[in-house]
Amino acid sequence: MTNLDQAIREALSAEDAEFLSRFEKEQPLHEQVFGTFSGPLGGLNLLAALFTFAIFGAFCYCAWQFFQANEMRDLVFWSASALLAAIAVGMLKIYFWMEVQKNQVLREVKRLELQVARLATRAV
Repeated sequence: MTNLDQAIREALSAEDAEFLSRFEKEQPLHEQVFGTFSGPLGGLNLLAALFTFAIFGAFCYCAWQFFQANEMRDLVFWSASALLAAIAVGMLKIYFWMEVQKNQVLREVKRLELQVARLATRAV
């Protein structure tokens, strides 16, 4: 805890401190993940999650076909297809975890805004 955090805590009343303590605990991972499906980009995030599962299914199919192929042309085709599907899944996962991180940062910024607003009303 920094000196600034300590100064903020001392300036808050007991009621304000109790109210802000609800926002200080870290959200569990499952709440963070499901939180990405709400809000203005929730539909896009849901679509990205569905595409991720569909493309992973395509990756599994391509990998299976690769191991069943007998000719070099088929081996190259199915291995390239599996590689592209794996890259697409990786990119969609990066997008999704960036959304989770963005929501964490927004939560912290809003918590700080709330603290500043509460302190501003007490100072006046």
